[in-house]
Amino acid sequence: MRLAPFLTALCCLAAPFAAGAGQPGSEPAAGAIAEVVSEPVEVGDVFELEIVVEHAEGAEAAPVVEESLGDFRVLGAVPLEPDGAPAGESRFLLRLGAFVLPGDHEIPPVPVGVRAANGELSLIETPPSPVRVVSSLPPDSEAAGGDIHDIRGPFELNVPPRWGAIGLLALGVLVLLAAAWWLWRRRTGREAPALPLPPPAAEAEAALARLARAGLLERGDVVGYYERLAGIMKRYAGRRFETAWSERTTGEVLRDLRRRAAPEHREALTLLASILGEADLAKFSERAFRPDAAQSRFREAGMFLDRTRPPLTAEPDSGDAREEELALPSGAAVPPAVMSDETSREGRAR
Repeated sequence: MRLAPFLTALCCLAAPFAAGAGQPGSEPAAGAIAEVVSEPVEVGDVFELEIVVEHAEGAEAAPVVEESLGDFRVLGAVPLEPDGAPAGESRFLLRLGAFVLPGDHEIPPVPVGVRAANGELSLIETPPSPVRVVSSLPPDSEAAGGDIHDIRGPFELNVPPRWGAIGLLALGVLVLLAAAWWLWRRRTGREAPALPLPPPAAEAEAALARLARAGLLERGDVVGYYERLAGIMKRYAGRRFETAWSERTTGEVLRDLRRRAAPEHREALTLLASILGEADLAKFSERAFRPDAAQSRFREAGMFLDRTRPPLTAEPDSGDAREEELALPSGAAVPPAVMSDETSREGRAR
């Protein structure tokens, strides 16, 4: 067992009477003896020292020990409660380490603190305890001139020259393989060039078209529908007005948009607030939404895109500039403004 808690308690018990023990005329109220449990003890072994304290009934006793007793290391202290022990007797077992050379040794007196029933404290000591420590070598080692020797030095291994050459060759092969693996990892680990993102409005319209084809409302997945719709609109608004949108609440997104958006877009932000607010209600409450209400939010999403779409400008020195500006990525939905412009030109042609 660890000594720290036990020794602290013992020292607290003995501290008040350490000074009073040496007062002239004070008679010990108890007696104590100590005896080694088994002898002889071999070098490096752990042995036990039993302490028996005789005191008045109702008194308490405890040995006051530190980390060592003379040349012996204290490894533990355990109180004993044998069956049939008298009421005025206390027993303790100290575990000591015999980390000494062979020979006859003496364990110093062990201080023992006694607290009487009336609270009076006294300090007594056990007599010194002799102990014989013997060598751990075999019995016949002394007759053969044996002794404790140091550890053997390193063993010299004679390697034939050809084995040395084979080892160097194998080491060179391993180095080449490691270099080849490193070059392969470096070549394959290069990041592929990132593809440019489509314009925010074109990306959002394509995502809304995919959402319409997903059929979530037809399957009754209203929550999934609103989650995708809110994600599309947050991403578009964040890219369009250059604000953070990923992993942000509706309130945080709208607050940043009101700071960044132009005055002519403030009214359009009410549409976005309506869409995101209803999406939050669908996700975080038990309120049921009808499919027609969800479709209304879908139409409001298209209106928000139309009102916040950046203006398209044509290059003055190229006749094909307008067609290039109006060109959208493949798979993207055609903006309503472009459709109306093309329709009017076809009507004039007819």
